[in-house]
Amino acid sequence: MKKILIVGATGNLGPHLVKELVHQGHQVSAMLRQSTLANPDKSGPLKAQGVRLIEGDLGEQDKLIDVCIGQDVVLSAIGGEQIMMQPALAEAAAEAGVKRFIPSEFGLDPHAAGPGSCDLFDLKAAVQEQLKSIGVATTMIYTNGFMEFWGTGLGQLGPMEPPETVQLYGDGNTSTYMCTLGDIARYTAAIIEDPNTKDKEVSICTNQTTQEDMIRLWESMSGKTVTRKPVSGAELEQIINAATKPEDMMTRIFTQLHRSVWVRGDCNIIRPEVLQATELYPQMNVTSHSDYYSYFL
Repeated sequence: MKKILIVGATGNLGPHLVKELVHQGHQVSAMLRQSTLANPDKSGPLKAQGVRLIEGDLGEQDKLIDVCIGQDVVLSAIGGEQIMMQPALAEAAAEAGVKRFIPSEFGLDPHAAGPGSCDLFDLKAAVQEQLKSIGVATTMIYTNGFMEFWGTGLGQLGPMEPPETVQLYGDGNTSTYMCTLGDIARYTAAIIEDPNTKDKEVSICTNQTTQEDMIRLWESMSGKTVTRKPVSGAELEQIINAATKPEDMMTRIFTQLHRSVWVRGDCNIIRPEVLQATELYPQMNVTSHSDYYSYFL
């Protein structure tokens, strides 16, 4: 049993991490901002699972050490601009004697994609560089695509259910990997328990698929016909180059992600120094695309 502090426990991945780690018998705490603590819709489910709730904010450096004291692991599942605030959290974890820090790297390996592929990847790579000198054992976990995001939209980010019309990027035959949030949480729990993953990078490569594979599978299971609207790599480049204003940031990042996954095939670049979760934990069964799509039928 470990004492684990989760930052970002009410986001997309956070609730799944909480549920799995509590199920595994760990003593889980969650750092929440005052406004989140006061919101029963967000704090209530955590309390119901026996999670210890601690008030804290990434912008309050002087309080972060107190929040981290007594924890074995600090696990970050934050997103957006908060990603750049993680070095302060890692410094607090190191000062508090935390044994391991896991930053919010959940996604594609930013080093495989390389500089300039996506603003978000560049941001994460910059944070990793800062973490190297802090002095706390760090584990990077790359998950590739969230099934709930990439799979739901049949390869197009945004839709909340499989769409009738989908943008088909490139030729539709570039492969990638996807994993459900629940399965990512199970792999993360295994990684936390594994001493051999300290100061390592681990990639979760499951459910290899192409965009055309997903569309055809959904058509077969649902009996529906999906209309494909081809979008070339050149068209994606035009959208990215035109999205220069602050209000265009999400359009730019989403388009960069589509380019990275479906045109450049960055998920298929496996660096030799990165450990493979499917090899470390071969006993792990994961949710398949067909199992996932059955939720919508």
